[in-house]
Formats: sequence, structure tokens, C-alpha cells
Amino acid sequence: MNLNREALTVIRERSGLTKSSLATKAGVDRTLIHRLENGERTASVAVIRKLADALECPLMAIIGPSDEVAA
Repeated sequence: MNLNREALTVIRERSGLTKSSLATKAGVDRTLIHRLENGERTASVAVIRKLADALECPLMAIIGPSDEVAA
């Protein structure tokens, strides 16, 4: 399962969340969010699930090919 970093960024911004606030909601480090969105790190399935829960979006909205940004 691959994180779609573009979708993560779009959904986070549309939700009005900063990287820090998303990290707090998801229970992960702020630098992880930065690195995920910049493609510097990959995310485990557990982290992807935490992010989807924190963003209150379906898991499928933030996984998949990076050229499929969630609408």
C-alpha cells in the first residue's frame, strides 16, 4: 500500500490542517508529515490508517498512484 503524497497534501489543506495539527491528530511526529508530503519517506500501513482517520477520509483517498489526486 503506497501513500499518495499529493492527495495527502490536498486533503490536509482542504481540511484546514497544518502539518503540525495533522501530526497531533494522527499521533505522529510533525517531521514525518513533512517528509511524507515531500516524498522523502514512505509510510507504513499503520501510519496511513492513522492519517486517514485524522483526516476523516476514506483510506482509499490517500493511497494509490501519485498522479491520482483526490477530488
